[in-house]
Amino acid sequence: MTKYSKTAIALHWIIAILIVANVVLASMAEDLPRAARAAYMEPHKAIGISILALSLFRLFWRIGHKPPPLPEKLTGWQSTLGKAVHALFYFLIIAVPVTGWLMVSASPGAPPVDFFGLFTVDLPVSDSKALSGVGHEGHEILTKPLVILIFLHILAALKHQFIDRLPFLQRMFP
Repeated sequence: MTKYSKTAIALHWIIAILIVANVVLASMAEDLPRAARAAYMEPHKAIGISILALSLFRLFWRIGHKPPPLPEKLTGWQSTLGKAVHALFYFLIIAVPVTGWLMVSASPGAPPVDFFGLFTVDLPVSDSKALSGVGHEGHEILTKPLVILIFLHILAALKHQFIDRLPFLQRMFP
């Protein structure tokens, strides 16, 4: 059986857990008053920065470390679709945090992102309600396909494992 490297596996699961945590935090904050929302959105922002940093590291790791070959029984269109989905994942797991960070950094009067009380991070952009709005819209628009893609990714892995009887889950488990 061919597996991903330990580093690739660790990055996959850490990023996946952080994305789920961020979706949950944002959902919990959705209908709260502005003051109460901060308790959820401050860690959401810090986790978003973590996802961005880890995703960039994962992208560079992937460039330097070839993934294991796909099972031979996989059809050509499934292999092509899988590669396209992975490319889309990389785009989204980088673009969603960047647009969120842009929204916060460009928001007039908003403080920089507090990274769990350790330090702050801010994009070097001027205060601009319009630019913040672009970041907000991008963040909202890109999050939806990311969540859908995660759901489809899980379904595809389960389908390959249990219906096609291909060793997909073992490739990404520690």
